[in-house]
Amino acid sequence: MAGGVGAQIVGRHIYGNLYGCEQQILKDEAALITIVKEAAKVANAILLSIGSYRFGPEGGLTVFAVVAESHISIHTWPEHGFATVDVYTCGDHTDPKAAFDYIVSKLKPRKVEAFFGDRSMYRE
Repeated sequence: MAGGVGAQIVGRHIYGNLYGCEQQILKDEAALITIVKEAAKVANAILLSIGSYRFGPEGGLTVFAVVAESHISIHTWPEHGFATVDVYTCGDHTDPKAAFDYIVSKLKPRKVEAFFGDRSMYRE
């Protein structure tokens, strides 16, 4: 991800849709929290806080980490084997793609759609 080269403020955003994930991992709150914590380390981001919310007893989960550099989130729909992942970091010392790839490796989807955004500020 080349975003940020020559930028005054570096912001890189990778987000995507994960299809065909195993339902069990998408329901496992403790596992998803661990995955997000590890993803913050992989990104070289500073974890400030982490939270989660379950949508009903068998429903999906949202796991959200606030990192000093921005955020990491996973939203799951176990009944569809579907998850969305969002990793946004500021600073050229972070690697949001590495965090995204780490999460993908743990959720093991059959198909991934990934999108990149350069959210840097350049001098005019």
